[in-house]
Amino acid sequence: MKKLHIKRLAVVLLLASMFAGGTSCHKEYINPSAASVPSVITNPDALMTLCAGLQRRYTIGRQSPFYCSTVGGGYSVYGLYTINIGNTSEKEVETGKGAITLNNSFVTQMWTQCLLTRTEAETVLANLDVATDPADRVGLKAYASIFYALSMAMLAQYYEQVPLVNGPNATFSPRAEALKKAIEMLESADADLATTAVSSKFTARVPAGIDIKNTVKALLARFYNMQSMISGTYSAADGNKAITYAQAASLLVKSEFRFSALNTNPVGELALTRNVYGAIDSTLGLRNGLAPVPANSDPRVNFYIRRTDATTFPLKGFTDTTTRSYPVYLPGEMSLIAAENYARQSKFPEAIAALNAVRTKTTDIYGIGANQPPYSGAVTQAAILTDIYKQRRLEMYLSGMELEDSRRFGRPGPNQAGEERNRNFYPYPLAERDNNPSTPADPAI
Repeated sequence: MKKLHIKRLAVVLLLASMFAGGTSCHKEYINPSAASVPSVITNPDALMTLCAGLQRRYTIGRQSPFYCSTVGGGYSVYGLYTINIGNTSEKEVETGKGAITLNNSFVTQMWTQCLLTRTEAETVLANLDVATDPADRVGLKAYASIFYALSMAMLAQYYEQVPLVNGPNATFSPRAEALKKAIEMLESADADLATTAVSSKFTARVPAGIDIKNTVKALLARFYNMQSMISGTYSAADGNKAITYAQAASLLVKSEFRFSALNTNPVGELALTRNVYGAIDSTLGLRNGLAPVPANSDPRVNFYIRRTDATTFPLKGFTDTTTRSYPVYLPGEMSLIAAENYARQSKFPEAIAALNAVRTKTTDIYGIGANQPPYSGAVTQAAILTDIYKQRRLEMYLSGMELEDSRRFGRPGPNQAGEERNRNFYPYPLAERDNNPSTPADPAI
């Protein structure tokens, strides 16, 4: 994996088409715009421009990590189906198991674009010293850390192993190590944000929508929650940090990816064509007695989908227009992270209180209400965790977290009785394997 070179910077990067072809860690990536690497690393304004391009890299187009994770999460747990099977890559991901070919463009682009996003974020983070204003520097660091962490954590969710650094024939590390690096980056940014506010100059230079301070805390809650069970054995230390950060992230502040007529929401754009994918049915893919009874009795179902006939369920929610903003995190996710970790520690009153904060809410800042009665099931760890999983699926439909959730909660895997997911991890792209002999063997499913 030769070092991913960003030889040209920035303004054109924000407007140019994203890389659409299959690529690998071994290839050099050159961005043909005007500024050279020296101008990036010695000019704070140019560094801000590169930083501003991170959101576009991450969110725009069918090849973007945002699209691949959002749609991939839904497919992985049978929450979506492919309307036109001519969309071969999506159909393979929907079928899962052995149907995903090694040159599947969906899987390849998730891998490639996450690595490119990570590399561009690393360029910013490696050259923070050129920003002499501490307020500019903390903005650059925190914003780049967000996209570094999102990219690393996405790779850790979908792939068993991840190369942590760029280099020839880069070796792979367990996904837990990738998640750990994401957390370390965010914690460093969080510490800086506690003492230094982001400059107005920096916030004016990056796309509006992301609340930097609260997003850093929300992502730390999410990733500590993942890390708490990543070894298969619960870590109360990680779980307590997840609770702390979840309670610190504001539930009253929107943090979202914003789109426009020029830079459209790719999930919404393809949902509106009604030719690529739609919701599987009115259960949002919930199985084994977890679906709302009667169907559509939970208003979150009607928030995320609508019914046009007996078998067609177009997407709504955050995909009902091509310019609809998409949350980076939801308020309900933070409450459910606290509930999950209290339950895993057998602190059942606290777990139920946090769970009920989601079950009984009539709305939130995004208009998502559950209107369900308070939890009345068995006061046992297994029963409470099952309901927390159900609430996550209803509250966070198409969040990109579905595959990780299914594994972490021990839901039935592929080829098990009552299976609820179609793979455990994705295979590594053929483009990576062809160019990097260090690529591990693919997981069976």
